[in-house]
Amino acid sequence: MKAVVMECRIRVCASEDRVRRFVENARRVVTDAIPVPVRYSIVVEPVDSVLLARQWAAANRAAAGSKRSPGSFDVDVAFTGSGWLTPARLESLSRDILADVEADPGPGAEVVPWILTLTTSVDDVTRRRLARVHPSLDLTASVPISV
Repeated sequence: MKAVVMECRIRVCASEDRVRRFVENARRVVTDAIPVPVRYSIVVEPVDSVLLARQWAAANRAAAGSKRSPGSFDVDVAFTGSGWLTPARLESLSRDILADVEADPGPGAEVVPWILTLTTSVDDVTRRRLARVHPSLDLTASVPISV
């Protein structure tokens, strides 16, 4: 059976500390959820997102003066494996990861706007990008199948 390759990319706008906590939680969620034969890699890349920065400023207006300026980051989680990995499981896993930023933060806590992109059918261009961004997955060793 050939390996399936999928990606969950979450763009967030938050303070560096909040992004760090989000990534730690995402790693815990993924590690607890996937079986051993499925491999994953998490990469965080800074990006420009005017839309999310505006949403962050509007949502955190009262506390914005006391918080450091937020940054926008892509938290990219890529998976490779066979059998267990399906589009439905990727969607469910992404919801579990996002639960960390969707929960009511309480008064004075930082609100984190986000954008989710799921890739369940990897073409050659996407595969090359994932191989470059996630070298630990060794994506050059097998050919993906579309799901």
